[in-house]
Amino acid sequence: MERQPRVILISAVISAALGLITGFLGGRLAAPPVPVATPTAEAGAVVQAQNFQLVDQAGRVRGRLGVDAHGAARLTLFGPDGALPRVSLAATPQGGADLELGDGQHQNAMELKAHQDARNIALYHEGKLRLGLEVQKNGEAAVNLYDKGHRLMSLGLTTQGDPHLTFYGEGHKAAMEMVSKKNGDRSLNLLGKNGTPRVVLGLKNDQKAALGLFDHTGKTRVALMDEPSLILLKAGKPVRALP
Repeated sequence: MERQPRVILISAVISAALGLITGFLGGRLAAPPVPVATPTAEAGAVVQAQNFQLVDQAGRVRGRLGVDAHGAARLTLFGPDGALPRVSLAATPQGGADLELGDGQHQNAMELKAHQDARNIALYHEGKLRLGLEVQKNGEAAVNLYDKGHRLMSLGLTTQGDPHLTFYGEGHKAAMEMVSKKNGDRSLNLLGKNGTPRVVLGLKNDQKAALGLFDHTGKTRVALMDEPSLILLKAGKPVRALP
């Protein structure tokens, strides 16, 4: 009678041990969990498009980036109304660059251009050009003043660094010129409607002064020099000289 409980106890212990071993082996031999792949951004990815648009919360277009009909890569920014451009920045296919600023009421308020042949800055008032600064390819520089889009005055420097001042009149042609050169030459020129000199007052190398009167064709009629002498001419030929 004592042997039966002992057998039962041994069987229970063996069954429990086998259960532990089976569970351990099952955990070791089971296939490992497969990791879930997470999407990652591709390194060096490039997004290409011909036109980009920037819109605000109301869906209004506030900016554009693209290539225009002339082949220029252009960035354009708009105000809250989305009507007139406030900023326009472009790289031209010829290798130049343009920057245009608007004041919200008129399309042009300021322009900055850097091209191969010239550099320009233009300032506008109510959409009309008033002030311009330019440097030409040859090095000449000028400040120009405008009225109603027409140039009235120009202050500039030649390639040699000589300053000159020009006033413009009817037909947008030069009417008066003043030149001061480094070598001492000075001149004041009054020009006719056709651009020919009519009155010239000059100082040669800070030594000799002269006054010349010309007809509408540019031929000398009177020459006054500080030698002193006065020469009257007709058809370009002297007819009288004093003294």
